[in-house]
Amino acid sequence: MMKRVMMLSVFVCTLAVFWGAGMLCADEASTESTNNIGTITVIATRTPKQPIDAPGSVSVISEDEISAFNSEHPFKPLFRTEGIYPRQYRGLADYWSRPMIRGNRALVMVDGLNWYDYGQYYHTGSIPMTDIEKIEVVRGPFSALYGTLAQTGVINYITKIPYEMEAEGSFTFGTDNTQYYSARIADRPFSTSNDSENLSWAEKNLGDKFFFSMSFKYRTTDGYETNPYYITPSSSNLVSGDLDSSIPVAANVDRDTSPTKGATRYIVGTNGDNWYEDYGTFLKTGYEFSDTSKIWYSYNISQFEYGWQGGKSCLVDAGGNPITSGSYYLQDGSDTYQYPLTDTTFSVTSYQKESHAHTLHYDYSVPYKMDINALVGYNDKETQSHSVSGAYTNVEDNDLLQADLSATFHMMDSRFLLTVGTQGVKETATVTKHNLSSPSDPDSWASVQTKDSGENLTWGTFIQAEYTPIKSTTLYLGGRYDHWWATDTEYFDINGNHAVGKDTDDGQFSPKASVVFRLMDNGVLRASYGESFTAPCLYYRIASYSYKIGGETTYAAGNPDLDPTTNTSWEVGTEWEFLDKHLRVKATYFQNDFDDLIVNATRTNVINGESVSIKKRINAESSEVDGIETGIEAILPYNLKGGIHYTHHWSEYTKTEGNSKDGWEVDEVPTDIFNFWAGYFTDFLDASVNLRYSDSVYDGKRDPYSSSAFDDYEDSFVVDAQITVKPSKKLALALSVDNLLDEECYEYYKAPGRVILATITLSR
Repeated sequence: MMKRVMMLSVFVCTLAVFWGAGMLCADEASTESTNNIGTITVIATRTPKQPIDAPGSVSVISEDEISAFNSEHPFKPLFRTEGIYPRQYRGLADYWSRPMIRGNRALVMVDGLNWYDYGQYYHTGSIPMTDIEKIEVVRGPFSALYGTLAQTGVINYITKIPYEMEAEGSFTFGTDNTQYYSARIADRPFSTSNDSENLSWAEKNLGDKFFFSMSFKYRTTDGYETNPYYITPSSSNLVSGDLDSSIPVAANVDRDTSPTKGATRYIVGTNGDNWYEDYGTFLKTGYEFSDTSKIWYSYNISQFEYGWQGGKSCLVDAGGNPITSGSYYLQDGSDTYQYPLTDTTFSVTSYQKESHAHTLHYDYSVPYKMDINALVGYNDKETQSHSVSGAYTNVEDNDLLQADLSATFHMMDSRFLLTVGTQGVKETATVTKHNLSSPSDPDSWASVQTKDSGENLTWGTFIQAEYTPIKSTTLYLGGRYDHWWATDTEYFDINGNHAVGKDTDDGQFSPKASVVFRLMDNGVLRASYGESFTAPCLYYRIASYSYKIGGETTYAAGNPDLDPTTNTSWEVGTEWEFLDKHLRVKATYFQNDFDDLIVNATRTNVINGESVSIKKRINAESSEVDGIETGIEAILPYNLKGGIHYTHHWSEYTKTEGNSKDGWEVDEVPTDIFNFWAGYFTDFLDASVNLRYSDSVYDGKRDPYSSSAFDDYEDSFVVDAQITVKPSKKLALALSVDNLLDEECYEYYKAPGRVILATITLSR
């Protein structure tokens, strides 16, 4: 597969070069309606820059590129950039994704507000994609500007500010009874009329400076079958002596090998289809005092629910009769095991999540002298998980309060910029596990089984100097010191006893130095060195849980004594723009050395006469992730546009607990990532195709040499396509096909097969 992909990439690269060269003779009118690749980004320096001038590899995904494909999932547009492995779990029905860049999870923000929860996962379904103007991605160690989680990259979703009346509504229907509804209206409603003598109060005082945007979305699907129900024979279920003739013996049971344990496992049923349903509303309103000063507030609410339905047994006896209830025998070689079938055997935990995100943003600028940016945000999240078989409801209350203030001073005719800033982030989490009086009723709370809680407060201060001594060279030097306090840590240990963790008072300094050298007017060479970190999240410090698989119980408890994971990184890269910015070519080589990686250490112990596994997170590993990122993006003749991106990683563990992963590739780091996309865009017709390949990916539980099986991460080659017809400016009809080749692959659960969606959009 990889050889085919590489051959395709070479062919398309060659085609792009020859096609780009042909543009020298192309009529200027052929690209008149397209946008140049060049745009403005602020993510790499907190000051406006062209991406080519940034001290790091930057991608800016425009609104047009987002809408070129079915982008209901916020990570789908990221497939059109280099080096990002989205690390999804179940497609759109996903609230705990964690995109990976250069061997570590990236920091995800929406309008500068941190979007992660207390376990450092991201509720991607709550990102208001209808309102996204662009997505900015920067790769490299950026803790010097953004603090924790910015070890290897930052992704920022930026919402729109309207400048005229906008109204749009759409409906999508497709595979698995999938339905999407969305509506958006935005305006500057008090623009002054021509009759200046009869202006209303709002027109006089607000005029065209006041703006608002409001959107609503609803999404639902019946889902598809994701995970079989397995039985791995356990000695606790072994039958000795004669068999009971009234108990049926399962015949011809499908089996495979567990990638986790290497043991034979039997497929006895299915948990059914994973359905989901979610609502979302986004409001943004503000006032522009001038072209260089504005204030705005946004409020985003999201309610999300998913679970599984239609779980059932696939067992039959020797006569072909279904086995759907009671006990049954399972034969493994010469041994026989007995298992029960109950109403809850194939039930799976269902989830609900509600989030409320508030953002208040203020920008003030004196051109060529000073820029001030301030942000206050509050992200409140509650997640409930309901287990029928376990007869409990787990409630996670988690909130994040963030305040940012930064200023950039322009000196020496803007050849010297000094950016200083500070950021405070306070996180709290309370996780309560309620026993239920009625297992099927998630609200029948009877007693508290466990309760974990904690609080993190981080305060960071940063400074960055940007100096251009000569026109061709810009130097960057900066750093950030983050201090954090972890307090009020309470949790239940593995014996079910209440425990209080000691308070933590710690800090981390993250320096970064970069140089950007203009080799020519259209090309740069850049290099940088930096140190970054990820502080232990609340989940690692407080979470306690237990589960039982195959008769074996596993307990886990938090560890309040964890140290941060650190990264020392350097990179060198080049970027070029040709043909009036219609062609961009870039390449970067990087090296990352990670220390104090946090992993689960598992021990075996005996509790109440039962042999159990005990998990506790510790700082036990180090790794090295090196790589090359390359990309070609082009605006082509005849209304065509496209891009090719290829990333190769070299990764290995340099230290693991007990050398348990000696020679292994690093978890969640694919060796190769490739994507190619191309589109044809006119006023009447848009057509696009996206090819994406990811090599095999593993995590700490999986043998890297295991065969393809459920919850294994084999390589995948997926093709998505979309065509949109616009018979008028107010009507658009789109047909999208995700996974056109119906490739079977795995994210965490089995990924969707071919998904066909039809969309009708009406706009003003």
